[in-house]
Amino acid sequence: MRRFLLSISILCITLLAAPAVRAQNTFPATEGEKVRYSVQIDFGKSYLSGIGIMAYVDGEVLGSVFNEFGVSALSFSYNPQKDKVKILSIIGKLNKWYIRGVVKKDMKKVIAVLKEGGTTYTNQKYHITYTFQQLKNDNPSTGSGQDENSKL
Repeated sequence: MRRFLLSISILCITLLAAPAVRAQNTFPATEGEKVRYSVQIDFGKSYLSGIGIMAYVDGEVLGSVFNEFGVSALSFSYNPQKDKVKILSIIGKLNKWYIRGVVKKDMKKVIAVLKEGGTTYTNQKYHITYTFQQLKNDNPSTGSGQDENSKL
């Protein structure tokens, strides 16, 4: 009985420690790194969901969010030296100057949350929630997104 409780305790500690270790690598920090996310942006009565990809290329992080149909909903760049975000493109319904400004500020805060290992940022003023969950089997150091046994 004692051995069983000891093994259960070790298992629980291991499972609780594993997400903390993986959460440290939720943002591409060095040249060539890529990270994939499941993204959901909630706007109160509506939402946008899809796949997000961020890659560190030529001294800046390039990011894009695609919906389930493969349409690019949001593309942006982040310059870590200047700590600036630039919206490169945005889906038509959100392509208004006042919405672009809010999304730009929010993406800067989302990036800060991802750097700290978090996954969710909420804009309290406009009630917009951004959730970036790193996809399973994603290897941030190589960006391959595949484990050793995967054929795809």
